[in-house]
Amino acid sequence: MADTEAKMEPNATPPKHEASSDDKDAHNTSYESKPEEPVEGLKSEASGGEVMSLKDCCREAFAKITEYLNGELAGSIQDYVLLEKLNKLTITKYSEMSDTAKTLISVMEELDKKYKNLEPYLEQIDKVEESVASLEQAAYRLDAYSKRLEAKFKKLERR
Repeated sequence: MADTEAKMEPNATPPKHEASSDDKDAHNTSYESKPEEPVEGLKSEASGGEVMSLKDCCREAFAKITEYLNGELAGSIQDYVLLEKLNKLTITKYSEMSDTAKTLISVMEELDKKYKNLEPYLEQIDKVEESVASLEQAAYRLDAYSKRLEAKFKKLERR
């Protein structure tokens, strides 16, 4: 505290904040600098018990801020690198899916062509099936008629 008083000129007055009494009452804050009370944080002990100068405190503060910002930027860079890797993997996956879809499309087109080639034969098979069903019905009717005829013949033979 004696060092700060010794460095100040005796006629120098600290700058005052010109605020109305309403401002002072509303905020309950005084912006006047009091040389007798050093600001906490600006005064730190150096290796020999000496008080660091304001310039050294500013350098240290800027160095720590720089270190902090570099850490933040490094974290952001790592995030972007990770996003880039994820994007590349996604591109690869979608490329594989696209190839698979193209293969499926070509296989489906081939199957469609084969079905169209088989379609006349399938229609013929349907017609044959209808004919077979019709013949089966005719065979049942013929069987029933032959049984009735046989029954009549046996009836006539007995007489």
